[in-house]
Amino acid sequence: MSDFKIGDIVGRKSYGGDIAFVITDICSDNRGKTKYVLRGLLYRIEADSTEDDLVKLDQRSVNADMNRYLTRAKNVSLRNMTRTFGSFLFRLRGRPGRILHIDSSRDFMNRCLEYYSDGGVRSVGKVAAESEQPSVVRQLLETYKPDILVLTGHDSLKKGADKSSLSSYKNSKYYIQAVREARKYQPNLDKLCIFAGACQSYFEGLMGAGANFASSPGRILINALDPAIVAEKVAITDSRKYVTPSEVASLTISGPEGIGGINTRGHMTLY
Repeated sequence: MSDFKIGDIVGRKSYGGDIAFVITDICSDNRGKTKYVLRGLLYRIEADSTEDDLVKLDQRSVNADMNRYLTRAKNVSLRNMTRTFGSFLFRLRGRPGRILHIDSSRDFMNRCLEYYSDGGVRSVGKVAAESEQPSVVRQLLETYKPDILVLTGHDSLKKGADKSSLSSYKNSKYYIQAVREARKYQPNLDKLCIFAGACQSYFEGLMGAGANFASSPGRILINALDPAIVAEKVAITDSRKYVTPSEVASLTISGPEGIGGINTRGHMTLY
């Protein structure tokens, strides 16, 4: 009988247990061998593992690491005064853009919704698996009519695979399909800002599909809050101004290797 079950917090021995994962599924690969599907607790990465490469991690220690890391992510976003008292005073003169956040992880989505709420930004969150996002995004856009759309969850690039091949990525194809569906609804990149992707996602494919910002130019891991930090920055920027890729990269721990994009008009309407 296996020592591991769905919901266990684990690390991978082959990587020195450097990333904390939760086991989300246990299934068989094409050779009939048991495969454990893992999703990052801090990072938006999905991975597979065999049982002999897994090690259980201490829940209390993992929770402490998570709290420290998320606090650090929030503190980094203060660099350009995004969430200071002065920024809140500025918002009294205008209405920030509204965010629709679609995420495959309820836990990550709730963290992002809390981040938006703390910053005084209106948001709606919906949980949908990566594979379901292309089929639900149009209806959600028509229902909530957001200014900013976030499409995220988990992703990964196969080790040693061709970075320019869509088949090398776990979930990038779904994000790309969802971005294309969203652009059918609103083709204008200034009227609907789209952030798409997760850890190691196919950045060029996402941008080519019509995203304003995406991960990951350097195929690195991104933090759970990175998509929310980018979305909030666009939401609270004066609609007469543009948000640059360097600006949003400076707000995140991931930096320009994790987040890229194009100059995008802000969505704060002044009274």
